[in-house]
Amino acid sequence: MKYSSIFFLIFIGAVFFSCESSDNCTETTWYEDADNDGLGNPSALQDACEQPEGYVDNGNDTDDNGGGTSSDCDTPSEVAQSTNTEIETMRQAMLSFRNSLSSSLLSEASTCLDDDRFYTWHNTPNSNGTQRDGIIYGDLSDEQLDLFKSVLQLFLSDAGYQKVDEITMLAEGLLNTQNSSAWNPDYYSIDMFGDPDNSGSWGFQLDGHHLAINFLVHGDVVSIVPAFLGGEPAVSSFNGTDFDIFKEERDLALTLYNGLTSSESTSAVSNNSHSMEVGPAGTPGDVDPYRGDYDYSGFSGTGLKYSDMSTDTQAKLILVMQEYVYTMETTFADAWWTDIMANIDDTYFVWIDEVDSPSAITPFYYRIYNPYLWVEYNSENALGGGDADYNHVHTITRIPNNPSTTSGGDYGVFAQMINKGDVKTLYEHYAMADHHKASEMLFDYTVKLAHGHSHHSHTHVH
Repeated sequence: MKYSSIFFLIFIGAVFFSCESSDNCTETTWYEDADNDGLGNPSALQDACEQPEGYVDNGNDTDDNGGGTSSDCDTPSEVAQSTNTEIETMRQAMLSFRNSLSSSLLSEASTCLDDDRFYTWHNTPNSNGTQRDGIIYGDLSDEQLDLFKSVLQLFLSDAGYQKVDEITMLAEGLLNTQNSSAWNPDYYSIDMFGDPDNSGSWGFQLDGHHLAINFLVHGDVVSIVPAFLGGEPAVSSFNGTDFDIFKEERDLALTLYNGLTSSESTSAVSNNSHSMEVGPAGTPGDVDPYRGDYDYSGFSGTGLKYSDMSTDTQAKLILVMQEYVYTMETTFADAWWTDIMANIDDTYFVWIDEVDSPSAITPFYYRIYNPYLWVEYNSENALGGGDADYNHVHTITRIPNNPSTTSGGDYGVFAQMINKGDVKTLYEHYAMADHHKASEMLFDYTVKLAHGHSHHSHTHVH
């Protein structure tokens, strides 16, 4: 009995000291190592007795923002930070937004300039907010979203920002009343590339239903292409606010078309129509295959050439072209416009429709090709229900062939030269998008799709 009591006291003492030791452990500061290089982010830390998963005790990686910055990835072709005051204002605004994010949101949104995510965007709805990389509007507080929109306002002109706002908030908000899981203003995604804190090369992407814009700063160069802007409804009202997203792109082009001389019309207008035979939708996450060295030369020589236009027609075409270019902030749009005008005689205009008198409520398509500007516009039957016909518009703006210019090109110098299967021209978007299966499309060219089937323009309409 005596020995039993002694063993019992020893056991109780061991339990007591064990608990006391556990309760009074020495905490260590651990640093998040999101890029797994063995060095932690000194700004993303937590104190704990045990080492948390994904954390290290060395907080010396000041470039570790979570997803891999330019410095972490050793991206080629980076340049020093610009001394341009407007670009510095952009950089500071982006840093303010980044600094407002938690370490987990920053990690999720950030990657390198040579990552495929830089070339990955899609036009279909971001259903349930899960079909895109990065973070979505719904992840952000009102203050954080305001900071991001402040960045947008610096890159875009007033008219450009208004279009983005009408697409994401008004048109999408109206569709949200029909199907909140498919269409939702909260589902637009943000991806950020590079390290604006330490490098002069950085960018971001805004991607979602009817909107995909790729923003890039590379030294003194700023670009926003490729840019895919669309709307359904394109003209309507939501929460007491009227909107007509593509009024200028539509009305200026109609004015141009209606003013063509007989000979100009013969060159510009194609009577071909296209009725789609559409396969399965392209998968969100496919990489843009038209970055870099995609060959646009097949479009040169097709349509009405600028140098063959009357002075009046030339002036009207210029107004249409400027509507797309000056979606960007004026200073940087001016630099882009200089390159365009230096090659203006090599500009071609193509128009396609199926009616005698095209109008804002009839389907039509037009294309503008210049060595430094690619524009497509198409209107079609609305798919959301309850709208007037052809209240569904898609546009795309690019700089062909990613030329070396003072204003940059598609994705700037970071465009990889590897082509993979996705969509670039509006034709290819429609031909791969299941939700356009019943639509009548108007195109005059033939493309080879990634799965090996060719689709041709023809006059039969379902």
